[in-house]
Amino acid sequence: ALPASATIKYRVSLGHPGDHLFHVSMTVPDVQDHLVVAMPAWNTLYQVRDFAHHVQEVAAHASGGQVLHTTKTDKQTWRIEADPGSMTESLGRVTIDYAVFWDEAGPFSSQLNDDHAFINPAMILFYVPDRRGEDVQVEYADVPASWHIAVALRPGANSWTFPAKDYDTLVDAPVELGTFEEWRFDVGAAHIRVAVHGTRWNREDVEDTVRRVVAYQTALMRE
Repeated sequence: ALPASATIKYRVSLGHPGDHLFHVSMTVPDVQDHLVVAMPAWNTLYQVRDFAHHVQEVAAHASGGQVLHTTKTDKQTWRIEADPGSMTESLGRVTIDYAVFWDEAGPFSSQLNDDHAFINPAMILFYVPDRRGEDVQVEYADVPASWHIAVALRPGANSWTFPAKDYDTLVDAPVELGTFEEWRFDVGAAHIRVAVHGTRWNREDVEDTVRRVVAYQTALMRE
């Protein structure tokens, strides 16, 4: 079952898509004296990759408005804490704001431009290393009026908000936003949803390829 309310929340703004910047606000509750967040070095390919160098302008504050120190401790990790002289024993809810630049086409990357957004979430969403198993939720905001969304997650409170049982489930669901073409069909017991953004493609060819792949894989895996 999907969580009724997520513990760790993300808000991803797609305002000004021509700038190719995803503006992310991550809220983490129940933080004690410090918080460590990281950007993954893995996604879709069996290789270590460097997504963190796309991150810009990391800033954080506590629920009371207290500005927090943000220190990059290695290539993909940030430590967030209060001033060394602060008497704060618990930070409570911490919000981290940052931007991520992506404008690379293809299934193993992410892209934001005036035409669409394609998101591999592990490329734009921080995680808390010792809290990866907690409920999460992502909301997409400032989406151009003509765009819609395709993602293999069920929506939550509204059509732009998606809860997941943990971080790994969330980032295992790529997202397409735009004015793509979409259709559905079944292959045996499998329900297929296809969304295509692009030019010079043929629906019949795409569907035939997907049908053959699904039929082979379901026979191979026996479910």
